[in-house]
Amino acid sequence: MKLRIYQINSDRDEHRMMFLSHDRLERFQGSPEVDSKIYDKVYDKEVDCSNLEEVYTLLNINHPSDYRGRSLSVSDVVEVYESDTVPQGFYFCDSVGFKQVAFHPEECSVSERMNQSAEKISVLLVEPGKYPRMIEIEDSLEAMQRVVGGDIEEFMPYEEEIAIICNGESKMNGMLPNRAIYSEPEGAKGREMVDIIFGQFFICYAPAESEKFLSLPKELAQKYEAQFKLPERFFKQGDNIIAVPYKPKSKEYER
Repeated sequence: MKLRIYQINSDRDEHRMMFLSHDRLERFQGSPEVDSKIYDKVYDKEVDCSNLEEVYTLLNINHPSDYRGRSLSVSDVVEVYESDTVPQGFYFCDSVGFKQVAFHPEECSVSERMNQSAEKISVLLVEPGKYPRMIEIEDSLEAMQRVVGGDIEEFMPYEEEIAIICNGESKMNGMLPNRAIYSEPEGAKGREMVDIIFGQFFICYAPAESEKFLSLPKELAQKYEAQFKLPERFFKQGDNIIAVPYKPKSKEYER
């Protein structure tokens, strides 16, 4: 399905129509018609959806990485301009379902957010059976979920302000064991395994004063690349689990 999303711009929303259901339009603005002039176009893409409820789920809960609008909500307008399953037209997102409406896109403005690219951060990717490597990812929840293969979980086991971002359900969904986490640095007395991370994960900078994850500074990247350099195999020995580091078989295996 190919569609466009239009959302009310609060700067032009004189009658405060944002988030109002369709049956309240006339009461608040004196007309039951959708006022196209207060809307901005915020998205224009092809999406893998077969109906409008799937569109709502995608743009309200599971945003694509290139989506710059607000979560799809009541008062937004969806224009379907190519679809095998939904007739072409304009659909008002109502409090329940969607209502087909008259709409005039030529009266809308184009949101500046459409041309904004997501910021990127540099993180250390650690995969089972491979050496760690630095990669760039978009600074978005969706991009982070793609890296770890599902819902993310933040783990901060060290004194440095770094976060290990992994799959929160990795131990239940059959992901491979990746690296062990120890209570002390290698070679220290009293060192013991405190956890095993399953599935691939990445390490980023997470200072307490920041509200978001940041690029990993060079010195920390080098430290944790060395710490997690070798992949590990895990074995049960009596009541304990031990980790045995090993080198990947080849450069081909490493990619």
